[in-house]
Amino acid sequence: MVDHAGRFSLSGEGLPSPMAHGQQSDMRSVQNLEAVINAGLRAALLEETPDQSLKVLLEHLGKALNGERTYIFEQNESGGDDNTYEWVADGVVPEQENLQNISPEVCAGWYRNFSVGGHIVIQNVEDIRESEPLQYENLKRQGIHSLVVVPLYDGKQVIGFYGVDNPPVKSLEYASNMLQTAAYFIVSSLKRRNLFRELQKRSYNVLHALSVDYLGIYEVNFDTGECEVYRSSEQMGLDWAAHFTAGYQAAMERYISRCVVVQDQERLRAMTKKDYVLAQLATKKKFSVRYQVKDNFSGLKYLEIHFSATERTEAENCAIFAQRDVNAVVEQEEKYKLEARRSLEDILEGARTGIWTIELEEGCPPRMYADRTMRILLGVPDGIGPEECYRHWFERISPDYVVMVQEAVREILENGRSEVIYPWNHPKLGRIYVRCGGVPDKTFKKSGTSLNGYHQDITETMVTRKKQEQSIMELLERVRQANSTKSEFLSHMSHDLRTPINGILGMLAILEKSRNDPERQRECRKKIRVSTEHLLSLVNDVLQVSKLESGRPAAVEEPFDLHRTLEDCITILSPLAEEREIRLELEDSGLRHSRVIGNPLHLKQILTNVIDNALRYNRPQGAVFVRAEELSLQNGTASCRFVVEDTGIGIGEDFKKHIFEPFTQEHQGARTNYNGVGHVHCEEAGRSDEGISGDRQPGGQGKRGADHAAYPRG
Repeated sequence: MVDHAGRFSLSGEGLPSPMAHGQQSDMRSVQNLEAVINAGLRAALLEETPDQSLKVLLEHLGKALNGERTYIFEQNESGGDDNTYEWVADGVVPEQENLQNISPEVCAGWYRNFSVGGHIVIQNVEDIRESEPLQYENLKRQGIHSLVVVPLYDGKQVIGFYGVDNPPVKSLEYASNMLQTAAYFIVSSLKRRNLFRELQKRSYNVLHALSVDYLGIYEVNFDTGECEVYRSSEQMGLDWAAHFTAGYQAAMERYISRCVVVQDQERLRAMTKKDYVLAQLATKKKFSVRYQVKDNFSGLKYLEIHFSATERTEAENCAIFAQRDVNAVVEQEEKYKLEARRSLEDILEGARTGIWTIELEEGCPPRMYADRTMRILLGVPDGIGPEECYRHWFERISPDYVVMVQEAVREILENGRSEVIYPWNHPKLGRIYVRCGGVPDKTFKKSGTSLNGYHQDITETMVTRKKQEQSIMELLERVRQANSTKSEFLSHMSHDLRTPINGILGMLAILEKSRNDPERQRECRKKIRVSTEHLLSLVNDVLQVSKLESGRPAAVEEPFDLHRTLEDCITILSPLAEEREIRLELEDSGLRHSRVIGNPLHLKQILTNVIDNALRYNRPQGAVFVRAEELSLQNGTASCRFVVEDTGIGIGEDFKKHIFEPFTQEHQGARTNYNGVGHVHCEEAGRSDEGISGDRQPGGQGKRGADHAAYPRG
């Protein structure tokens, strides 16, 4: 199946979820992934040909991923797939010869997934037995139980794929990331290989025209020194026929001394001697030596001597040697090298990675030699001198990190390699982050040391990492706030639950004392029912805690009767009033419209808390008066005022601003066992009803609460 990222999973459980993918990415950091790939690319780029580079990279990836086999498949002209490159671990049987011209039907499902930008991850090959029978048989025969395969694109065209067999299942996602990252280099190397092969093909075509390509062809008998001239050219600048009268070795020495550049003379002498030539022909049947000639009138510059065995070589120690003009070949190779270097520079520039050499020669200022990408990253012109380049780089290292960079240099010299990340002040971009690493230059012959390394701009990676860390911290803070909010909500709700429970307990006590008073018992049962219904509403509200938004239950708008709601509040609190011998009266004749739409539970919570406080902080034989009146009616919305007035000690003007703070009392010795959260809950609940406010009279003048709310008419 194809997941949301366009990846194709053939495992029984599918690809990991995005969260699992994030956990796997945490296990394999971006820094480690880039370091492994960079090491492989450096090793591959040291090889002379694209074929060798690809083989080295496959070996590096196979070992890094702990796989049994890495490989490259390319589509052929008939539409099949050819296994063109392969690396296998020790003890693993190679399969390359058996995997040529694979039928298109075998990998058809893979290519359909490649066409939509996906790749292949198989955790268990048994999972594709039914869905991909041809591919299953192909993989089963090879002993494959898991693999990761990514496509190779030339532009938008799929030209093949490459992958790894039997890596550890727990690292499949890591293997997928690594293979996708290195795919661009694989394609680039294949294109360079094709160019190289095309150049070789052209060279081979030229070889057919021997009369043009070969300047001289000779046969030599090493036992006698006699030479036979088959073809000679004036371009050689030497009459080989005349010189051969003195024998092969004398003629070759004269030619080398007269025509070959000094730096190639010793090498050519050694490789044209009798013993060396015969030893090479005994195993290779042919070999060649390339060298450079001195300036001459014919314009020759690069030549090759080709030695080939003949039918008489073993019996008579005879051989054919010929001199070939390879100016055109060398020019093509130089052109290829230049194109390859430019391609490499483009790759490094895209990866924002520059290459440098630092020379720390004794008695001389430090010097830095930078490639094109490195100069771009440093923000310096192409013509900058090495000493100035070094100063430009070193002086812009963030001061707090200079010691760290110097320690990394010492580690390179002591351990052979090192890497460091530090801030660097770019002349145009400002502060950027750099990953820098290197190795000693073992070819440096001067006194002192020399280092070769890379300089990579990882600012985007660091910024992304910091954003991710910030997102995690913000998420943790939101979770903490949510838990705190729920705790506060449940704490406040516990107080609201206590009020009707106390009322029920009070009515039960009265029931026990009035067994012979049916009317009194009937009234108590009625009040118990009202308190129980209010308690049930509160419990239901607690069960809706999952619907909290910013710490408040989701508002429930419903039709209700204001008269009944007020009477319920009086009924619930009347046991407390009777217990404290306080007169509790309700006056709601001022309500002209009692059928309204709103949240009756929240209104009950507010009024019962205010009335409860008025009762608890009142004097014995005191009174609490609850009045409700309708102030106005506009556009179907009634504005009502609820006043709770008591004969308590009141609240001083200076303390009024603290009335909604938890666990605060103006008079610490007030007669109460109450924990002091009622007013706070009034404020919290009131925030859910637009227009709720509170007020209290100064101390010594009684205690009065006034709440205002606007309700649409029912």
